[in-house]
Formats: sequence, C-alpha cells, structure tokens
Amino acid sequence: MPYCLEMLPDLALQAVFALAYYAALVVMTRLAGKRLAGQTTTFDLLVLIQLAVVLQTTALAKGTANAVVFVVTVLAAHIGLARLCAVHSGLRHLMRGKPRRLVSQGTVIDRALAEEGISRAELEAGLRKLGFESPEVVELAVLEETGHISAVARKQ
Repeated sequence: MPYCLEMLPDLALQAVFALAYYAALVVMTRLAGKRLAGQTTTFDLLVLIQLAVVLQTTALAKGTANAVVFVVTVLAAHIGLARLCAVHSGLRHLMRGKPRRLVSQGTVIDRALAEEGISRAELEAGLRKLGFESPEVVELAVLEETGHISAVARKQ
C-alpha cells in the first residue's frame, strides 16, 4: 500500500484533534467574554495566546502533513462558523453574546458592568474615546457583540 494511503488514518485523527483545538479556543474566548474582543488588555491577550499555544502543542502531531491538516482544518472550521453566524443570529449570539446596555439616560448600569467584567474606569475610558466626558452626557452606551462600546449623546 502506498505510504500516503497509510497516513490517512493518522491525518484524519489530526483533523479531529484540530477540530477539538478550535472548539476549545471558541469556548475559552466565549468564557473570556466580549471584553476580549474589544477591550483587550495586554495581559488578556498574553493569557489567551499562551493557552492557545499549550492546546496547539498538545493537539498537533509532528510532521509537515499533520501541520497542513491542522491549519487547513482550523481555518475551514473558522470560516464555516463565521458563515453560519452570519446567517443564524441565534448561533451568533451564542458565540459572541448579545449587545448589552451599559449606560441608560446618563446612568451607569453597574450590574451590566459586573456581568461583562468591565470596570467603571474602563467604561469611562471607552466613552472618552468616543468623545464623551462622562456617562452623564450619554443617552445610551452599549457593549456591542464585537466587544466595542458604542454610545449616543443625550439631547440637551
């Protein structure tokens, strides 16, 4: 039997490990919350990268063919999930979360901040980036599913 056919079971197993790796990354990212996407600190990013490297080292078998299968499988899974999320809002909300109000009529919603893992100082910094000097001048501020804060000014 040709060598490439003998490798097929090993490569199929590598594809399964790559899918498990991708699923673990999705779960870790989801558990980290929307903040990871839009308000990432250097420490947050380093932790996520390190966890991903440890998972990858565990899941990736030696050899060029395994590396190619791993990369192609993870890329295909990511593209597939992105396309499904674009079509199915329920899946998108499961993967990314829903937008959440952080400020309503100038009042900070402390419970929302706590549940999203955002400090008041981080909220205020996000609002300053948008040109608002304080939450009191904001009609509505939302932590979008992308992790970024959007805001609308109060009418005078």
